[in-house]
Amino acid sequence: MKSSSLPTSRADASESEGPGTSRRRLVVGASVAAGAAVAAAALHRKAETNAPAVASDTRATPDQGYRLTDHVRRYYETTRS
Repeated sequence: MKSSSLPTSRADASESEGPGTSRRRLVVGASVAAGAAVAAAALHRKAETNAPAVASDTRATPDQGYRLTDHVRRYYETTRS
């Protein structure tokens, strides 16, 4: 009878790897790639936030909000039953 022993070296470990190991490596690799993408996006967003404002004229003033114009009134009239 052959005695079962745990793999002692990397070569022995690769012989005992089953089909589930390649799936695990795929999942771990995908997780690492997703984490790297999130980190890159966070760094990119931080760089954009630190950029100075181009012009102060682009700020919205209170009078530039919602306006009830003629075409909006016509739309409201068409939706009434």
